[in-house]
Amino acid sequence: MNWDQLDVWIVAVYLVLMFGLSLWHRRFASANLENFFLGGRKIPGWLNGISYTAALVSPDAATGYGGLALVTGSFISWWYLSRFGLALFIGGVLFAVFWRRLNLFTSLEFYGLRFPARAASAMRIWIAIRTSLIAMPAWTGITLLAAFKIMGPAFGLTKVETLYLVVPVSFLFVFFSGYKGVVISNLIQMSIFFIGTITLAGLTLAHFGGPVAMTTAIAHMFGSTHPEMLQMIPPVKHDVFPLAAAMAWMFGQSIGYGGDAAPMGGAMEGQRILSTRTPAEALTMYVVAAITMFILLLLVTLPSISAAVIWPELRNPGADRELVYGRLMKEMLPHGAMGLLVAAMMAATMSVVGDNLNFGSQVLVSDIYRKWFVRSASEKHYMLMGKVGMAIIISLAIAVVFNVSIITDVAIFMLQLSAAELPANWAQWWWWRFNGPARVAASFGGAIIFCVVVLGPKLLLWLGINQAQKLVLSWYWSTLLVMALTTVLWVTVALFTKPDPDKLLDDFYQRVHPLGFWKPFRVKHGSKPLTNIVKPIYRGLGIAVIGFAATSLLIQGLTEAWFGNYYRSLAELIVSAVLFIIFKQTAKAYLAYLTIRTAENTEIQKTVMTIIE
Repeated sequence: MNWDQLDVWIVAVYLVLMFGLSLWHRRFASANLENFFLGGRKIPGWLNGISYTAALVSPDAATGYGGLALVTGSFISWWYLSRFGLALFIGGVLFAVFWRRLNLFTSLEFYGLRFPARAASAMRIWIAIRTSLIAMPAWTGITLLAAFKIMGPAFGLTKVETLYLVVPVSFLFVFFSGYKGVVISNLIQMSIFFIGTITLAGLTLAHFGGPVAMTTAIAHMFGSTHPEMLQMIPPVKHDVFPLAAAMAWMFGQSIGYGGDAAPMGGAMEGQRILSTRTPAEALTMYVVAAITMFILLLLVTLPSISAAVIWPELRNPGADRELVYGRLMKEMLPHGAMGLLVAAMMAATMSVVGDNLNFGSQVLVSDIYRKWFVRSASEKHYMLMGKVGMAIIISLAIAVVFNVSIITDVAIFMLQLSAAELPANWAQWWWWRFNGPARVAASFGGAIIFCVVVLGPKLLLWLGINQAQKLVLSWYWSTLLVMALTTVLWVTVALFTKPDPDKLLDDFYQRVHPLGFWKPFRVKHGSKPLTNIVKPIYRGLGIAVIGFAATSLLIQGLTEAWFGNYYRSLAELIVSAVLFIIFKQTAKAYLAYLTIRTAENTEIQKTVMTIIE
């Protein structure tokens, strides 16, 4: 490892700053569990949004998305736009208000409010184990692996040396500072990450002589063999990411999103919603997260596309394309800037590791240890056990680092598994007839269907049955198939089993006033029956689509500018700005409507709801 002295000082100052910040928040975090895990429920929505970006955008974004950009091209933005874009806006517009008003400690407590005791207990223990002992170690592990894939080629670090550099400081930070310290540090860390990535992006453009010269170089090298490198929309046929994959990815990750605030395929939304000051700021969290995340992903993917000209061999089958961003750092960055980007990558790694440890240990302590083992101990005891839980999660994550090679494979596996039950997450909010047996069928049956459809053919191939190759589907088609089969399963179970007890459903309705098909309970409480029950849902989905379109045009416009298409860039950015204004006004009105729905059932409420609906 050959660092300049300036690089070493930049990294050292960053580490000292983070350690000092953790000690600064130690007293607040140690006061009680709500302070340690939810920041006292006083975190502004915009800050939670940036923190959520920090939880989603880490070195695995630079490696995973950077590697994908190398073999796709300028349409790489549709990989993350289709995965996150519409989903985040649906979660923010249609569900954030309801989750925040529940005022839970963990989002898993929702099951006890919505379903009978037996089904609620089964769901809570399953989701808690899945979240704290499977999802959080997996996402933390691939984040640490990504840190190695960047720091390895850039600085000659081994996997073990990378872990020594990143893990202790990440663990100690969250150990002392709790959630509030994590969120505030996320702001600092994302600022450093932004400066570092934009520096590398600028130096990459300078290396080629500007956007036009860079685009010419890409066209000269790949124009005849891979013209899709400069397409803004995924091509109909592509080995890695065809248009069908983008559409399947978008629908597969958006349908059902928001109905569960602790998804296996995502980060810690529930913790961020429940820690905001108001329901309105919960929506702000989603919007800020979407915009900041996509801009940061753009900054790490665009230079990686250009890197295909420098290292075309990384596009070859079998090559480890996820090394591309680390190579770019080594090639482009001068002394000083190298230290800055090392600090940026450490910052991003610490953000994700800290978030995952804090959230995972919260679930581990509240939904497993406290719920099933030790119910009446002091808060000091649970705080200690939470920190023990962090040690367990980081140990499992390190095991992942040494047993995984390709990051995107893990991400796709996790997302496919969680997608099986996504439609049921909407049903538990919008359909009173969705009962405990249906919830259990969706979660456990969906996992079984996933194993049969996705893993079954691979097992047969491994056993030497070559005919099973016909059963192996592309990941995007298998995702939709698993979702469809799981939905048929839980709808059938719901219709052929008894409804949940009226009192349970009535209590839930009065507490939440959910949208959708709750006619028996609306009538019972004197609400005027709607002529179109799904109109408020359609309205919310329409507003979410406007926000998604505005964000997509923003990213597309910036991408056009990167490749020197300035007129198209300007047009798309202007339309994006107009759509954001429309989104802001319509979302504000819709938020007021949802707030009225969840308020006390007064005559004024009924009148206003009748006018709006």
